[in-house]
Amino acid sequence: MKVVILAGGLPSNISEEAGKIPKPMVKIGDRPVLWHIMKSYSGYGFNDFIICTGYKAELIKEYFLDYYIYSSDITVDLQKNDILIHNKVSEPWKVTVVDTGLNAATGERIRKIKNYIEDEAFIVCYGDCITDLNITDFLSAYHQSPHLVLMAVARPSGRNAVLNLDSDGNLASDIVLQNNCEANAWVNTCHMILSREIFSYLASYESFETATINRLRQTRRVATYKHEGFWMPVETMRDRLFLEELWQQGHAPWKVW
Repeated sequence: MKVVILAGGLPSNISEEAGKIPKPMVKIGDRPVLWHIMKSYSGYGFNDFIICTGYKAELIKEYFLDYYIYSSDITVDLQKNDILIHNKVSEPWKVTVVDTGLNAATGERIRKIKNYIEDEAFIVCYGDCITDLNITDFLSAYHQSPHLVLMAVARPSGRNAVLNLDSDGNLASDIVLQNNCEANAWVNTCHMILSREIFSYLASYESFETATINRLRQTRRVATYKHEGFWMPVETMRDRLFLEELWQQGHAPWKVW
């Protein structure tokens, strides 16, 4: 099953690096948020990735093109123009990087990777959300009750669109952007399993996580999976520093590898 990572949004203002970079390329430790997400999925055996890019897509392409070199020790013979690679370090990943447009909505980005999806279902996650979601259990829940969308939901972090769920976990009303931290509130973790049938419902101008989901809710084919563990979007410098502290202290909940 492929993992689609949406990494084409606006530039990040939370990096200390010179120049603005895509938010998924902001570093936690010495690795981009994108790498942390991929390592988490890889820890559950998911190694086939499609990355939907937009803003500065070339930076993400260059990262993977040079990954093998940057992760290993090298000897460069400048006279012979030869490179000897030592302690070869890589990942068991197949990475497809697709430029889905600078200003495309999330629904359009997903629609543009249709030709890369052969399986009955695929995973979609956002490139700026870190979690310790158990992917094996998440996938098992999808297979037990297939829907167009199975959305992993968690407790809000403070700036998220709260979901109104009924007793069966179904969306009871449209998603509305608001600040709400009620004790019984749930929010979209931006980790979802989608049936391939979803491509028949996508509109190029729609935000998938709000407009598209609100349309699909009426078909009652959108289900939720409640995740009580760690989840955090990387939206501010404070978020990044908090995650950095967890990583440096060896207490990163998302480190399942």
